[in-house]
Amino acid sequence: MKTREIKLFKYIGNGLCFTLLAGLVACGGENTTLDTTDAAAVETEVEDEAMGTTYDNENFNSNFTSTQRFGGWDANDDNMLDENEFNDSFFSTWDENDDNMLDENEWRTSANNFGMENQNWQDWDTNRDNNLDQNEFRTGMGKSNFRTEWDRNQDNMIDEREYSDGIFGQWDANNDNMLDDNEYNENYTRYYGS
Repeated sequence: MKTREIKLFKYIGNGLCFTLLAGLVACGGENTTLDTTDAAAVETEVEDEAMGTTYDNENFNSNFTSTQRFGGWDANDDNMLDENEFNDSFFSTWDENDDNMLDENEWRTSANNFGMENQNWQDWDTNRDNNLDQNEFRTGMGKSNFRTEWDRNQDNMIDEREYSDGIFGQWDANNDNMLDDNEYNENYTRYYGS
């Protein structure tokens, strides 16, 4: 009888071990991988919330081209901006109150945001009426190297990519080839919409 009891306990013990092992395998297999993937996704979301969103040049270009503003500035529909179209694009962008004039505040804020902080208002406001009309603005832009710096292929025309790259370069204040939320949202929303 003692032998039967020992065998019975062995069977029960082995059965319990097998059941526990089967349960561990069933619960730990694919779900373990899924859990680590879920944990990585949660970790990434937490990092994104802590760091904010960033935009590389490609993301920025996609966002900019989606506004289709470039086509609105391209008066002759050649997919390029000549000097007048380029200057007019900036004039209309910088004219935040849409009065077809730039006051000193609009000009100074925009000049700083587009890397032209070394320019002098008095040099641009040639008629001294405390506003810039389009002619004064074109003259001021012509005296700066702004357009030449953006014309990467030196064809005296600015295509949409050159325009987008130029803006990206101006707003990448820390030169890390990324626009963080502050660099992007502050300027992009102000000048090109939400």
